[in-house]
Amino acid sequence: MRIYSAILFVSAGLLFLATLAVLSLPYGYFTFLRIVVCSTAVYAAIRLKDSTIPFLALLMVAILFNPLIPVYLPKLTWRIIDLAVAAAFIRLALKSLNTQDSR
Repeated sequence: MRIYSAILFVSAGLLFLATLAVLSLPYGYFTFLRIVVCSTAVYAAIRLKDSTIPFLALLMVAILFNPLIPVYLPKLTWRIIDLAVAAAFIRLALKSLNTQDSR
């Protein structure tokens, strides 16, 4: 469970970094971000396959961040999506840690 939470926290951190307007990140960073976030979303979806709504939401995130067939959106839209997905990943990580502590 701790590895799962760590993966979610790292992905959220990368997403937060992408939203900082003062940084001029190279295109390769965003390709790397797509790979990491898509992989994390697929992994989390597999772990949450019994919960329909989180499962479908994570699959939508995986499709949106898919590195093979990229979705092109304006920068501002991506920043909002990045923040929302980062917040969702942090929520999943904290929920995972809380359920682990209660066991």
